[in-house]
Amino acid sequence: MKKILIVDKVHPYLVEQLTSRGYLCETILKISHDEFVSLNDDYIGLIIRSKFNVDKEAIASKNNLKFIVRIGSGVEHIDLSLAEANGIQIITTPEGNAPAVAEHCLGMLLTALKKISTADQEVRKGEWLREKNKGAELSSQTVGIIGFGHTGKAFAALLRAFGCEILVYDKFKSGFNETYVKEVTLDELLQCATVISLHINYLPENHYFINKTLLQKAKQKPIFINTSRGLAVNTTDLIFALDEDYIAFACLDVLEYENVNLQIPLKTEWNDTLWRLTSNKNALLTPHTAGQTYDAELKHAQTALEKIYFCQNLLDNIHNEPN
Repeated sequence: MKKILIVDKVHPYLVEQLTSRGYLCETILKISHDEFVSLNDDYIGLIIRSKFNVDKEAIASKNNLKFIVRIGSGVEHIDLSLAEANGIQIITTPEGNAPAVAEHCLGMLLTALKKISTADQEVRKGEWLREKNKGAELSSQTVGIIGFGHTGKAFAALLRAFGCEILVYDKFKSGFNETYVKEVTLDELLQCATVISLHINYLPENHYFINKTLLQKAKQKPIFINTSRGLAVNTTDLIFALDEDYIAFACLDVLEYENVNLQIPLKTEWNDTLWRLTSNKNALLTPHTAGQTYDAELKHAQTALEKIYFCQNLLDNIHNEPN
């Protein structure tokens, strides 16, 4: 039987459907990189989120591997060039949680505009500061979206209903079909946006994409949102921008200090930057949960199944072609 190893939690739908199609799914949730390497070379597929790095050693240990499914979108922990060289297909499911991430962005943005979080804390202390907590309406904002992939598009679609202006910059794409967005250069976006939302993958070239030099170009003291990858933002520079009033507020679901398992260090091991960030009253923080919804789990499974089936049919057709 065609065996698939699952090392991270997935929706039961995926296992049920793969099994009905003749695959043998083996789930080992408590497994390390070294334990994976030591397993028998019996698997044609690996389904993973962020359990461990799929590096040279991991790939070399599984010569029969035909595809790797990364539930989600980030593939910085997978050696893509080596996988390609070994004929391993890389499958991702960014469509699965794009609506969830978009809704999280919207929730964080409304929380910032309406000052909901700080007002809640003040009321709990007996402070009833109505004038101080006067907010702004989303319809009056100019939202700049950096990166117009699945999540960027999903966020723009939600924003459309609020009547705000939506600016879009994407380094790799242009000529968008969505009539309710305006394609601009990065400099134009930084000049005009009162809200900047980051939706880019983590690539080496995107390391610290958001930095002091770029943030100093922001002319409208924008609210900044990051639900993409922590390493795309220089946190020290972001705090500088908050302190110097280059940006008004930061909404962060991801931090550069996350490890491969998407966990940050224990509080006893925090550096000065983490302490400064968590004590900053103009920062709203969540623990990489933007895409974590029950609905997204099922959507990830449905997308993964469709792509695995397509991948296997493609490989079968290639192998069955006459010489």
